[in-house]
Amino acid sequence: MLLSVSTWAESSITAEDLPPWLKPELLVHIADMNMNKDQNIAFRMGLKECLSGLQTVVKREIRKGGINIPKRIRRGVNREYNQFDESMKEILAKSQIKPWSLYLEGLKKVMAERSVNR
Repeated sequence: MLLSVSTWAESSITAEDLPPWLKPELLVHIADMNMNKDQNIAFRMGLKECLSGLQTVVKREIRKGGINIPKRIRRGVNREYNQFDESMKEILAKSQIKPWSLYLEGLKKVMAERSVNR
């Protein structure tokens, strides 16, 4: 993972070019977790499921229509984040929980800002 980060640093990619879940302020927390190979794979899979789940929630609730769409979207989004959180807490050591929590909170903030800007 650190090798890939250093490769990014050497290329012409800027922080603005990175996807929201890999912003420098979040990469710090990923590095602090110091995940092993299995944890890293689980993290990537969980992140992929969470992000695709967020999109699915929004599309589904808009398609369903009706009242309280923003409230239903918020609930669905929170459900996705909670599932991701629970799955990661099952595989992380106690020392990795704090950086994980910081990453997840940062992810929520970045994704919320991104959805407002759309």
